[in-house]
Amino acid sequence: MKFIAIEGIDGAGKTTLASSIKEKLPNLKVVVTAEPFDRTFSSLISKHGWDDPILLTLLFAADRAIHLKWMRSQEADLVITDRYFFSSIAYQSALGIDQEWIEKVNSKFPFPDLTILLDIDPSVALSRLSEDSYSFPQKLRSLPEVRRRYLDMAKRYNFLVIDGSKSKEWVLSQVLPHVINLVGMPQGGSLRP
Repeated sequence: MKFIAIEGIDGAGKTTLASSIKEKLPNLKVVVTAEPFDRTFSSLISKHGWDDPILLTLLFAADRAIHLKWMRSQEADLVITDRYFFSSIAYQSALGIDQEWIEKVNSKFPFPDLTILLDIDPSVALSRLSEDSYSFPQKLRSLPEVRRRYLDMAKRYNFLVIDGSKSKEWVLSQVLPHVINLVGMPQGGSLRP
């Protein structure tokens, strides 16, 4: 199984990209998923909001452990997740939690084979979000700092950084060759036009 994580601030286009990649690989078993994953943890995250970044870090880590177990059970050729532990590092550290501690909490989780960062200016991202995305104002206020932290991690962990403000077709065209290389497909015949 190959494993891709798509990262970026809210409104960057992660969900759209994950679905678009899957559509282009009809001959492979591709599973698209997202974090938070488990409804129990999603409910706890919603209930406690963004008031306690330590609690959020631990809830997301517990959710991630369940998520990874589920991913492995899928026996897929490729799993694409919309957010992974880099999201916890970027968001919770931007809210004031020590980044090294967040990394330690997540240190037992495997690294993706490819991490794609959709980089986008927060003002553009906010214009894409629906009203229900505004339920955690402290999260939205932190987006410029979250973006900065993502870009720092991109250098440290060698993410593929793509301009998320471009059209979804352009973004896909920049990402797809890397995905094809990862899954070992020859360029050409097996892709859906």
